[in-house]
Amino acid sequence: MNHHDQHISERSRIVALHDEGLSNRAIAGRLGVSLPTVRKWIRRWQETGNLNDLERRPRSRVTSREEDERIIQAAVAQPFINAAAITTDLGLEVSNTTVRRRLHAAGLHHRVPAMKEHLTDVHRNTRVILMQQWTGFGGRLLARLFNAGVC
Repeated sequence: MNHHDQHISERSRIVALHDEGLSNRAIAGRLGVSLPTVRKWIRRWQETGNLNDLERRPRSRVTSREEDERIIQAAVAQPFINAAAITTDLGLEVSNTTVRRRLHAAGLHHRVPAMKEHLTDVHRNTRVILMQQWTGFGGRLLARLFNAGVC
């Protein structure tokens, strides 16, 4: 007897014992199930005449096929783009995790550039200004970190 048949058999026994006049509490005690379970299956049998589980539908997808294609196209066109950038660029109202799942389902995975991007002059100047502002608060340490390329 498979798992489904066991459930139907137990549910049938609940209904049969109810038809014999046993109380819900007595049925629950005899079959070792909870009182709400007994009530549920008696009510379901009286209302529908059915002891099968109700149909369960899977959760609907938050992206359409067209959006999935756009996500994949964006990743193929720019191999080093991340999920957050794809979400923003495409104007999607989904989580970054959703974008990652779509990419993984398509066999695309995160890529890291072999070399770090070089600092632009703007970034370099901003760091120098920051270091100068913090001279009174451990500026020597910041200077050492800056010279080592850490910050």
